[in-house]
Amino acid sequence: MKIILGDNQFFGVNHFDLSKGQKTKEIFNSTDKIANFINDSLELGLDGFMINSNDFGFKVLDKYQFDTSKEIHYSIPYPHKYAAMVNENGLLSLGKHVFKHMSLFNIITQGIKFLFTRNFKHIIRPILEIEIPKNLKKGSYVYLQNIVTDLLIGIGREDLLIAFIKEVVNKGFKPGIITLNPIVLDKSLNSLNDILLTENLVVCFNINKGGFNVFPEKNEVEKFIDKDKNYKLMGMSILSSGGAEIFESLNYIKALDLDYVVFGSSKLSNIKSNLDLLISET
Repeated sequence: MKIILGDNQFFGVNHFDLSKGQKTKEIFNSTDKIANFINDSLELGLDGFMINSNDFGFKVLDKYQFDTSKEIHYSIPYPHKYAAMVNENGLLSLGKHVFKHMSLFNIITQGIKFLFTRNFKHIIRPILEIEIPKNLKKGSYVYLQNIVTDLLIGIGREDLLIAFIKEVVNKGFKPGIITLNPIVLDKSLNSLNDILLTENLVVCFNINKGGFNVFPEKNEVEKFIDKDKNYKLMGMSILSSGGAEIFESLNYIKALDLDYVVFGSSKLSNIKSNLDLLISET
């Protein structure tokens, strides 16, 4: 099981205590502080780190270098980034952002394809071009955020999930999918029989001892984990966002057949102690 550093602490995400989340966000109020913390965490022995494509996350991956032996897990898109961009500076700012990160040729060709076909598959390539930093090393994981994943499943557009996976692979990266309901997603992925696409696919979902935000239900997800699948599994929210006893939570996770786990903390001492518990034999 590989152990990955999460990014909630960088962006003030704490589902149990909003004020605590805001305090940790203030600690990491620059890209330098985030990058330094990531590097320090990796030196403790973590296998890699995960970060989303908000402004700070994009800049961290575009500007800084990390140990090439470590994995990078990058999740896109970050809808709030675009909402804030338009709310604060108008639609023109969105246009400037698109032109800054995407070639004019692809804007025209993909735009024409979409206008004539109304097929949303044609906007996946532009989204990847806009959202992925130029300096993101090839072979890194690129995930689809759960807000998009679960929406596509809900409206019956699983074909767009498959198109996303294929386009990520075509660009030289490894695909990942984040979801709140891995059981429903698994049914959607059954049509993807290409071993070249699934062998590196990682599906990320909530799982923890307390059952916090585990959907549809903890026992069902436990059974899902035990089943044979042609893709890898990553457990997130493994510490119930601080709502359960750490030792018991980590021992629970260790007993599951997961390929990856991801967790975050604003303190290196906590990361070190959690890592030690996860890799210990008992």
